[in-house]
Amino acid sequence: MTFRILCLDGGGVRGVMPARILQKVEEQLGSPLKDHFDLIAGTSTGSILAAGIAIGKSPEELLNLYNDKGLKIFPYQNLFSLKRLPLILKYGISAPKFSDEGLIAALREQFEDKKLSDITPNHEGATDSLKVLIPSYDTESRNPVIFKSWCHDRWYADVPVWEICVSSASAPTYFPAHRIEKDGKEYSLIDGGVCANNPVSCALAEAIKLLRQSSNQSAANVIDQIKIISIGTGDPASPISWQKVRGWGLIQWGLHIADVFMDAPPDVHRYVAEQIIGNQSNYIRLQLPLKEPLLNMDDARESNLQALLKETDDYINQEQERLDKFLVNW
Repeated sequence: MTFRILCLDGGGVRGVMPARILQKVEEQLGSPLKDHFDLIAGTSTGSILAAGIAIGKSPEELLNLYNDKGLKIFPYQNLFSLKRLPLILKYGISAPKFSDEGLIAALREQFEDKKLSDITPNHEGATDSLKVLIPSYDTESRNPVIFKSWCHDRWYADVPVWEICVSSASAPTYFPAHRIEKDGKEYSLIDGGVCANNPVSCALAEAIKLLRQSSNQSAANVIDQIKIISIGTGDPASPISWQKVRGWGLIQWGLHIADVFMDAPPDVHRYVAEQIIGNQSNYIRLQLPLKEPLLNMDDARESNLQALLKETDDYINQEQERLDKFLVNW
């Protein structure tokens, strides 16, 4: 058997890029994406895409989410906007840039009352039903939380999908941490990008575990059964020079640290996955280089979204042959 994985990075409004690429993938596969994967993993904005695909939404519908709701989630660009005043009054001068009200409203509308466990109704060890994996990070325990739709005995099994996605997308400096209280315990959840902005190594580890449980084979024997499509939200092409960062202190790093942690983990997790998979015919990474100002994760203005889509379309045209070759035996 072949175990097929889709992995989707975090990156704010740059989620329009994997959404566009997924339009092309779905077109080539000829039927809804959810029918072609065993496990979909997504972090932050990627969690929204992953959960959306799993419940049967098309890439076009998810792309429209960014177009229609982007400015409600990221309503301004300037950190000193008067619209931010309520947050400053509530949290102080170091308040997050945005309220999470727009994000919560958009995701509640998108996922309604669906629970994470509704995505995978079969028992925990089953490999024959679609699964979703979403990373977040709990500041209370200081540990990652890996939400898994097939683990029905976990504390989060009946947590709504929208709330799981908010937990994974609450990027430090951009949004407040998201609080969930279950069974008398409090979880303070922030963006999964702090630990796994590219969730590919998490997904690969779970796939190996599931396949070993179902077949009693060794890890080495099941690896060749795994195929992965991993899609990023743009790789920064503009370096930050030593001359520039050597004198940075708390304020400068504070303004840039979210972008840095979103950039560094994807390459680490990519490296791990590539070393384990080995066979490059079973793994493809789609990640286009981006320069300023398109790197901004919170610029939801139509002009920026259209510029991102144009860059993505150009990239797809360049990578079409490689993608076709990879998908031909999918």
